[in-house]
Amino acid sequence: MAPRPSFMAAEPSPAVTTIFAAGTLLSQYLSPAQLAHQLGVCKRTLDRWHTARTGPPRVTVGRKPLYRREAVEQWLLRREKGFDEERRSGRGERGA
Repeated sequence: MAPRPSFMAAEPSPAVTTIFAAGTLLSQYLSPAQLAHQLGVCKRTLDRWHTARTGPPRVTVGRKPLYRREAVEQWLLRREKGFDEERRSGRGERGA
């Protein structure tokens, strides 16, 4: 297996994976480490997105932020743009 780039989050610990196992109350939620791993970003990126109010919605239980899987999927769908939409918005054009 190829080495992981340093910017990507480490695999979640077995204890965290057990808490979010199927059939538990929190099975529909992801920890920041799990979401960061799935998106291929680091946990600090999730924090920056939250501060900028551009990231996926999250709920805080105690001091732990959690991300609902369905909310993350909806967030990804809202960010999805076609090639034509990017050109109309002025992004993707060079020399402007």
